Amino acid sequence: MNTALKYGVLIITLLFGTPIFAQKNSNPNSEEDMLASFGKQGTFVLKGKAKNLKDKFFEFGMTTYMYNNESYFVDFNKDGSFEKSFPIINSQQLHLYLNDDAITITVADGDTILLNWDEKNFEQSFSLNASVASRAEILKTEWEIYKNFRKPESELRDQFYKERETLSAKAKFDLLNNLYSKKVKFILSKDTDHANSSTSYLLSNNYFSYASWLRDAKLLDRFSLKVVEDSVFKLPMLEGKVNGKPSKFLKYGILDGSDNYKTSNERYLIDLPEYREFMFNYIRFASPINRYVEETRKSSPTNFSFKDYYMAKAALRSTFVEDWFITNCLMFGFDYYPFKDVEEVYNHYLPQAKTPYFKKALAEKYDLAKNLKPGLQAPNFSLPDDKGKSVSLSDFKGKVVYIDFWGVGCGPCIYDIENYEAKLHEGYKDKDVVFINICVDSGEKAWKNAIKEYKLTGVNLIAEGWTKNPVCKTYGVSGIPHYVIINKDGTMANNNAPRMDELSGNIGKSELDAALRKN
Repeated sequence: MNTALKYGVLIITLLFGTPIFAQKNSNPNSEEDMLASFGKQGTFVLKGKAKNLKDKFFEFGMTTYMYNNESYFVDFNKDGSFEKSFPIINSQQLHLYLNDDAITITVADGDTILLNWDEKNFEQSFSLNASVASRAEILKTEWEIYKNFRKPESELRDQFYKERETLSAKAKFDLLNNLYSKKVKFILSKDTDHANSSTSYLLSNNYFSYASWLRDAKLLDRFSLKVVEDSVFKLPMLEGKVNGKPSKFLKYGILDGSDNYKTSNERYLIDLPEYREFMFNYIRFASPINRYVEETRKSSPTNFSFKDYYMAKAALRSTFVEDWFITNCLMFGFDYYPFKDVEEVYNHYLPQAKTPYFKKALAEKYDLAKNLKPGLQAPNFSLPDDKGKSVSLSDFKGKVVYIDFWGVGCGPCIYDIENYEAKLHEGYKDKDVVFINICVDSGEKAWKNAIKEYKLTGVNLIAEGWTKNPVCKTYGVSGIPHYVIINKDGTMANNNAPRMDELSGNIGKSELDAALRKN
């Protein structure tokens, strides 16, 4: 492909490859109109019936324009039927937590999604439909993608982990790119003249999903995703003109083999959840200098929120994308970084923010975080323990409290529990420290089974409903694991406390010891 044609394809992709679904206010007349109109809330409906139920509800996660997903629950009626509406902005991905797995589908404002299944025979009985025929088509394709690629993708991730010391970078890339090519070919096999927009969406989202995989495997700076063509398969082409001369170009420019992730694209940001996830991590972890040599003086402490802020100012040319990125970085910072560091950047940035939706969300996050800053009284709560007794935080006044908000389905949570929990608890067994474990992501049965399986000691409580649970909302627990340290006098020590590995490796000089010495 010659250079002129390549850039021609890029321009066509950016201008005409999206929007994927019809969006409200998707083509405003000016940047000011776009920023002002973004974030208008719509609704969608989940409706259907399930047989041979094991639980009284099912759960799903939904992507948002923030760095973390939102969690929702759908209650079953006595006959297994259900119908419930939910808020949504534009189109998002749903992760349906069914059959001990996560099934990913796309929903849009105005959708009514129809789900039916029998839990005794899930894969054969599960059906997915929509009230609008064009939407039903993409949903059925997504279900077929799940059935054909969920297992091989999981197996490849497992292989990468097990053979992480022996697989060469080239071998990893070949395995990943071959699976990427197979998935692209499968999506293209479902392409029709009236399905161009949905095909474009699936291909684009898939590209950024695999770009994230490349980044995670530390391959992104060495390799580019490229669909493998052969004598049987060729990428679809369209005919057109370049400089007045007839020419051919790719029907879907996202497949041109170039590094499309280097494009700051407003439409991608609005339409593609995988693009948002990729860009959030790609920009944050991009750094021209990643090592230092310490000589006579100590290194300066890094304010990671300011680092992210200046990276956005230097790299992003779109006000909308910049507002999205900085807002997400600060919200992430309030969850994981020292409050004072993030507050400094927040106060610097908020007057500059131009997108009302992001500005409002960030201000609300700050209001929550400032109520949990060190020195303020920790909000009291009461939750049931594994014996059915109500336990309150105030019961432990006079002791340092270390709270672990965790989940049965959270890999990092379980890793910490299996590898560091026993050592940490042993290190402070004769000290005035209470360990409270609050499970947020499951029902009572799965929670109690996990307590036994992982031999989880300490005070075991459950906060069902996670982000909808009052305790999780009060403590801003949007991601897990989330750790909190509370002083003996009941005041906050740290709402973004170190994980168990850091504490267990510093027994005698950790933040727990600092809290013990304080009172």
